[in-house]
Formats: sequence, C-alpha cells, structure tokens
Amino acid sequence: MRERPLPVTRAAVIGLGRVASTWDEERHKYDGWPLPHAHIGCMAEVPEIEIVGLCDTWPEQREAARIKWGIDALFSDYREMLERTRPQIVSVCTSMKPRKDIILEIANGDYGVKAIWAEKPLTYSLADADEIIEAVRGNNITLAVNCTHRWRDSFMQAREMIDAGYIGDVVHVSGNLACDLSQNGSHLITRLTMFTDAPVAWVAGEAVSDEAVRGDDDFAGNGYFVCQNGVRGEFRGMRTGGLEMTYDITGTEGMFRFTEDGLVGDLWVLDKAIPGQRRAAPVRHMFRPAQKPRATGVHALYDLLHCIETGEDSRCPGEDAREALEIAIAVRESHRQGGGRVDLPIEDRSLGIVSREVLNHPLPRAIETAREAAGSG
Repeated sequence: MRERPLPVTRAAVIGLGRVASTWDEERHKYDGWPLPHAHIGCMAEVPEIEIVGLCDTWPEQREAARIKWGIDALFSDYREMLERTRPQIVSVCTSMKPRKDIILEIANGDYGVKAIWAEKPLTYSLADADEIIEAVRGNNITLAVNCTHRWRDSFMQAREMIDAGYIGDVVHVSGNLACDLSQNGSHLITRLTMFTDAPVAWVAGEAVSDEAVRGDDDFAGNGYFVCQNGVRGEFRGMRTGGLEMTYDITGTEGMFRFTEDGLVGDLWVLDKAIPGQRRAAPVRHMFRPAQKPRATGVHALYDLLHCIETGEDSRCPGEDAREALEIAIAVRESHRQGGGRVDLPIEDRSLGIVSREVLNHPLPRAIETAREAAGSG
C-alpha cells in the first residue's frame, strides 16, 4: 500500500542571524538543550514544512545561510520574498527594532500568510504590541512569540498534569533568572504566567538601582504580581545565586519544582501523615521526561500547524508576550513610585523598554562574532 504524501506548508524566514541560523553552533553536547533550536534548523526537522525563502538585508548573512543550509531562495527585501514565495508560515528573527513594522506588513499585506513565529521581545512599547495584536487578529493570522519554555517538554508536561489535577488548584508561581526584564525577562515572566490561568491584575517591584530606570533602557529587577483569579507570583531578575533558573508552581495539593532551567523536575504531592507527623506532608516523586522529547522550536512549529488547521491560539500568543512587557514596565513604574502597586492594564500605552539586545548589539550578533573571529585570525 503506497503511503499518502504529507501535506506541505510553505515557510520563510526574515532575519538570518544567530537565532535563525547559527545558535546551535554555540551549544555544548552535554548542556541538555534538545536541538535544533535555530528557526531554520527546526523547520528542516518538520517534514510537513518546506522552506521557500530566506531574507536578510546583510549580504554576508545571506551567503552564510546559503552555505549552511543549501538554500538558494535568498532575498534582501522581505516584501519581494513574501510576494514571490507566498509562504503560509513566516519566522521573524530580526532584532526588536524593525520587528513591529515587519509583522504589520505581513499581517496587513495580501501575502497569504497564515501564521507568524516571531522572536521576543515582541515590541518596544505597549502601543506597538496593541497594534500588532489588532492586526493579526483582524486578519485571522496566528501569532506565536518565541518564549521557548512555553513549548519545552517539561513545562508542557507540568501544564498537562496541572490540568489533570495532580497538584490541585495553582495558588503561587515563582521563578529566578538573572536577566534584564525585556530581553530575557520575557522568557522568565511567560514561564510563570503559563500556569496562572488569568490576566495579571497588579504588579509591585524594584529595579536593581534608581539609575537603571531613569530612562527606557532595559534593566534587571524583581517583581510581585497578583492575577485576577487570586493566583500570586514573584520573579527575581537580579543576581540569583543558588536559585538561578529555578521555578516553582505551587498548588493546594502539591507543587512542581524545576531546576537547571527546566532540565530537572520534581513533583511533590501531599500524602497522608506517618507516625510523628501532625498533618499530611509533601512526598517527592520522580518527574518523568516526555516519551518523545522534541526541541522547543519543533514543538512550536507543530503548534502553528495545528493552529492553522483549527483556528486555535498558539501556546504563546501576542497577548501573553504583551503582558510580559507590561509586567516589566510595571516593575519599573513601581520602583519609580517607591515600590507601590501598579494596576494593569497600564493607561499610558506609549510606555516601553529598549531591549538589551538592541543596546548591546547594534550589529547582528552573528556578524559581530564573524568579524571578531576574522580579526583575531
């Protein structure tokens, strides 16, 4: 019996730097991250996807991608690429600076795009995020923002087990990742809000210093938040010491604890008291890994294929990425006000944060690395 051919979804990538093409080259084989991680590599792992175009304004990045991936459909103008290749999925892997305009063009242009897989942070300002969300919703386009742990096996498994009642009702979430709150804070915050099941109602927080929040530049900080359903959360973006990359999801009947950035997980559930104990106590259980582990980006692509077919939202839609930015901004505004409560949504939608990636890398990081290597050779 002849096998039926797989349906093919056309995909294209805008921005051919580190996160799109070369990130996997930085990983050590023992670091525990399932590969591939770079967008092009993930697309190559999904047989239902055909890469029909790659675009970058930098000639050296186009040439590097051609050599690495053997793809000759290269473009310097993303509009030309979209018009000529008509992809259904588009990855937007540029820095934050042009990301808003590119996504709006994809959403509002008549290119036939069904889904956008965008890097984080989504935008500079809340107003920009509002505009993107309105555009993709209005044009029936699925948006997935690449806050990677939303698609990590261990975190998805915990989410499924919570839905099945393993730890009762979630009451508190916490996480620790030394980072600036726009760039990698988008990872930290969305790792927590994926378990809260309600929008955040208010935030209080502190920045690493008064000087760090005099302007709009990215900053390290700590925050506390309360959701509309009463779930509480806290995160530490300042130096974290022994708590680095540790996350707790606490319920009425147990908890999950993740260490090593989600590589190691424990499930604790309340069990009946034994002699000498006054009440039921938590008992540790092995948190078994997924039977068929996948790289987060491969999960994200299969999620988008499902969304295209069903019309459902992705695991990290624009609203969730916007909320992460809004929480980070609220931490800054809370610090400026002496640590008080900041209600969400924030009225002044012009507020924003200049992501650390823009401040530290005016050139694409892959180009910086290549030029540094050539200079030292």
